[in-house]
Amino acid sequence: MQGRTQHVIAGRSLYTRLVIRVGAVLLVSAAALLIAIWISTQFAAREAYDRILAGSALQIAENTWYDHGEVNVDVPLAALSMLGTGDHAIYAVFDPRGRVIAGDAEFRPEIPWQELEQGPLLRDGQYLGTPVRMAIIGRRMPVEGPHPWAVIVLAQTNNARMSFAQSLGSRALVVIVAMSVLTLVAAMFTLYQALAPLKRIEAAIRERDLNDLSPLVLTVPAETHALVSAINAFMQRLAVHRSTMRRVIGDAAHQLRTPVTALVAQMELLATEDNEEKRQRHLTLLRERTRNLGALVNQLINHAMVQHRNDSSLQARIDLGELVRSQMTEVLSNRSRTPHDLSLDVPPLPCLIRGDAISLGEAIKNILDNALQYGAPGLLQVRLESDGQRHWLRFIDDGPGIPAADWERLRKPFSPRGEQRMGASLGLSIVEEVMRAHGGELRFAYLPVGHFAVVLDFPAWQAPAEVV
Repeated sequence: MQGRTQHVIAGRSLYTRLVIRVGAVLLVSAAALLIAIWISTQFAAREAYDRILAGSALQIAENTWYDHGEVNVDVPLAALSMLGTGDHAIYAVFDPRGRVIAGDAEFRPEIPWQELEQGPLLRDGQYLGTPVRMAIIGRRMPVEGPHPWAVIVLAQTNNARMSFAQSLGSRALVVIVAMSVLTLVAAMFTLYQALAPLKRIEAAIRERDLNDLSPLVLTVPAETHALVSAINAFMQRLAVHRSTMRRVIGDAAHQLRTPVTALVAQMELLATEDNEEKRQRHLTLLRERTRNLGALVNQLINHAMVQHRNDSSLQARIDLGELVRSQMTEVLSNRSRTPHDLSLDVPPLPCLIRGDAISLGEAIKNILDNALQYGAPGLLQVRLESDGQRHWLRFIDDGPGIPAADWERLRKPFSPRGEQRMGASLGLSIVEEVMRAHGGELRFAYLPVGHFAVVLDFPAWQAPAEVV
């Protein structure tokens, strides 16, 4: 499968994103604050001017009296002068019969007779098409009738109160805009300082030598500690992969040099030999060396493959019995001779493990190949046993086995067992690496009946706990 090359695309800078978001928050906050201040100033101006208007109307009411059957009023000039400049004041005084006895006779708003007992009443109204604010006050007169009130209505246009509210709002707007700009500048500087550790991390990585994969040693904020830890973990994995690659290349170069040289020498001898009998001997040796070289290359490739897969995620759920059955079928199908006592004993229930089927299959095939090639003249038994927590896979043959003194040595790569065997003696080292990667163990044993056993000990699959 062809790999895909992924490229990192540089988007908008983190600093710009943060500045835009902080600016947006400040803009929304400033707008909300300005609206709140504007509403507050409207209420404040309305309340202040309403109190002045009501006070002026009360002064007129205090100078209203009843004498000889008539309502009299003496409007003080101070009552009208309190309303200030820039506005037009209109008033009218009504007697209990609703007649205008003072003020503007054309100013006749609707009088709420039933509400006059509540005190000064403030209403919005119209005077000659102009909006006005009115204060309505009733003063009880000593007369009989449904409306024993002398009513004072004092109105004022809204110019002064609107101008006052706009003045307060404009000043608040200037203050809010100035504070928002100063806050944004301070936030930009603070964000720049806060993002400085990212610049230090970038500089530390950029200044690194290409061959330096040691961990970064930096003092960073807690928010970027996970990032630096991830970078260090990645470099550690990269260092392990590079070390593995160098070891594989070195091992291959070391192991292939001698057989390739011998193969070339044999071909040169064959090319220069005229004697037919000797040519046949050289040809036989050439075929044997070629087979040995092929076996060596195959072992080196399998060893590299297992090392690579052991570094990957081993999360697949595998039925160990099915895996052993399939690998035995594949190995035995390529053999012209098999032991007469050949058996596979697997429990009826699945023996599940967590791992990688390809590397586990390679380990099982190596054990079977060793048993069929160097042991098992008449017996090969494969047994899978389990207690629910551990699974044991046993390979038992009647061959000479491996001397106990060599059990630890043969776990390491390129540790030959002698007897002029082909390959690089990587079979058991591959099994050892696979078992270590899967949390298992490779063991050897001699059974009481004299047979030799190779045991693979696996931890059983642990299903995730169900959430109740």
